[in-house]
Amino acid sequence: MTGYQDYLIVLSPPDGIINQVKQLKQYCYDRIGEYDSLYSKAHITVQYLPRKRPMWIDPLIPKLERELQALPSAVLDINGFNFFDHAENPTIYANINQTPLTRIWFKHLKRHFGLNSFEPSITITRSIPNKSFNKLWPYFKNLKWNEQFKVDRLTILRRETIGHDRSYKPFKEIPFNHRLDFNTFANSKIKIPALTERVVNLSQISLF
Repeated sequence: MTGYQDYLIVLSPPDGIINQVKQLKQYCYDRIGEYDSLYSKAHITVQYLPRKRPMWIDPLIPKLERELQALPSAVLDINGFNFFDHAENPTIYANINQTPLTRIWFKHLKRHFGLNSFEPSITITRSIPNKSFNKLWPYFKNLKWNEQFKVDRLTILRRETIGHDRSYKPFKEIPFNHRLDFNTFANSKIKIPALTERVVNLSQISLF
């Protein structure tokens, strides 16, 4: 036990989406063998926080729980596939369709973590060689997947920074406010001029 933990903050889709991604990962494995992210559970990464002491993170959780009560559960749409072109090691992912309403929701989520840019996606194959990518992309390029799903909580995972077990374990799940309606929330924020929006003080939760 080193006293340091790696934290991964994610949004988890429902079981139906998770199982579909698992099947797609198996398809990839059958064609290119093992690869990074083969065994990872489907998720949308919000933030990665490496090498943090629990004493730094734990006191921030109650404030984050209160802050996230201002957000409703999100209604998101998968719309086909795309890839990040990382030179020699592209990443194939399921694309999360960005609408004016989802952009507003993610904009408010980002404020709690001090994030400037954020492109939500669900990774299928992470950082694979170009040779493997060329085997897989013709299939994913033409594969249709349009499905709507709800994200009702934020999940914080963690693992020891140095240790034999490198897999993440659930640390904390923080539900969004189920009493708030996603469409009503997002539409109300669109109508508010930017100059009148409340400025959020990130200093108290800067580690996130």
